[in-house]
Amino acid sequence: MPLTRQQIHEAVYYYALIFIAVSLPLSIYTTSVFQLVLLANWLAEGRFREKWGRFKGNRALWVFLVLYLIHAIGLLWSTDVAYSMKDMRIKLPLLFIPLIVGTSLPLVKQQVNRILLFFSMGVFAASMASVMKLVGWLPGEVEGYRDLSLFISHIRFSLMIVLTLLIVVYFLFIQRNSLSRFERIFYLAGLIWFPVFLVLLKSLSGIVITGFLAFFLLVRAVFEIRDQAIRFMVFVPVIMIPLFSVIYLGHAVNKYYTFDEIIAEEIDAYTVEGNPYKNNPGNREVENGHYVWLHVCDVELEREWNRVSEIDYRGRTTNGNSVRGTLIRFLTSRGLRKDAVGIKQLSTEEIRAIEHGVANHIYMQPFKLYPRIYEVIWEIDRYRMGYDPNEKSVVQRYLYVDAGWKIAREKLFFGVGPGDVKQVFNDYYESIDSPLKEKWRRRAHNQFLTFLIAFGIIGLIICLVALVAPLFLAGRQRSFLAVGFSILMLLSMINEDTLETSAGATFVAFFYTLFVFGPDYPWLRRKLFTVNDDAV
Repeated sequence: MPLTRQQIHEAVYYYALIFIAVSLPLSIYTTSVFQLVLLANWLAEGRFREKWGRFKGNRALWVFLVLYLIHAIGLLWSTDVAYSMKDMRIKLPLLFIPLIVGTSLPLVKQQVNRILLFFSMGVFAASMASVMKLVGWLPGEVEGYRDLSLFISHIRFSLMIVLTLLIVVYFLFIQRNSLSRFERIFYLAGLIWFPVFLVLLKSLSGIVITGFLAFFLLVRAVFEIRDQAIRFMVFVPVIMIPLFSVIYLGHAVNKYYTFDEIIAEEIDAYTVEGNPYKNNPGNREVENGHYVWLHVCDVELEREWNRVSEIDYRGRTTNGNSVRGTLIRFLTSRGLRKDAVGIKQLSTEEIRAIEHGVANHIYMQPFKLYPRIYEVIWEIDRYRMGYDPNEKSVVQRYLYVDAGWKIAREKLFFGVGPGDVKQVFNDYYESIDSPLKEKWRRRAHNQFLTFLIAFGIIGLIICLVALVAPLFLAGRQRSFLAVGFSILMLLSMINEDTLETSAGATFVAFFYTLFVFGPDYPWLRRKLFTVNDDAV
């Protein structure tokens, strides 16, 4: 029996959502294409009287759409019309995705389950492609952890991994009885793989958000336990998670600032070959506690390096850094002297790493988190010593936030308008003669601060209400995925302009819509440690 016109539109609608979900971690282009398909199908379907009826009865949808509306109103006091139009285009998913899903025939839970499965498979495929590039099965060099995100920003990708973990936990521990054999195997594999890959990606944002979410979910699970004694016994180790995290961070900082003791009598003036060392004990630059500018002999370094590498000692590594500086830092990190003897102790793998710009041997440990924490401490320490802040992501973010707050204070009540945010940052950097190069002079990297700069205090409050209130108006405050995603979204906005890129705006609009305006995904309704209680 042939499909009716209405059935065709419903099928196109459903499969467009699936293709958007798959495309999010894999292709910005196809994500945009299928959004256009979704919109065209919604318009071609007609039935606007029914859609208007659904819209009128959905207060949560009204409130969420205020987020886009305030950006449109902000055009009234924006002077840069071209950038204003670009900003409105980037944020279009925040308008039409919730509008289409909120006014179309409601999705059933099985459909959304399938969309989430395909999204998770897309994230898995993207992570596998990253690993294939890392081991050399795909063309191109991996010169840093950011290169492991092949298709989108590594920060956006890390957020998608965190969301996939949330989906995995929900289906394995709350809705496991509804899974097919394939889904159960896939989600079990994902439970192991995605945390490992998140560490491999070395996204501190993703790791920190995962930690917050895990702690929140565990605390909530503890309060589901009816027996008070058992609740206390479980709560104690759970509350230790943030404590141990702080202890680990403190240990990392203490380890970084544990330096070699400088004893003047033990600072040699000559190498084994009799060549003079350059020694600068007053320079406190260190690698793994060893002083970088002690026992440096350029004559021997240049000679021996040019024997083992095709990249000249006075040249540049593949990522654009100085070979000399990278080599000296690497040798220091191993506790070796910067001379012929030191270079002869390097392995072939270490020489190749130096050629690619790896300046510390601990950065060659892809499955450990400490090297990323060390890198952050190193960046901050170098900045405090007066070194160049360019290409130092953590220091740059501090400078962005500092600039943003100083800009926001100038027009605290109504802001500068969303279209002028970029220009006021450019003007500020010029006015203070910022040490940041032009390519690194960016915006706040904090969505809340960006709202404050664009709309002032009143606008910031309106944006926060638009993001949080629909959760309660739609009755999703007890929904595992809706609450979990909302926490993920809000935490990401502390460290990123989440809505200021097409990928970020689509990611938020798509999943916020599915979880808040779609079917419910409740927590376990049973009380743990009771007899004959079953999960919903």
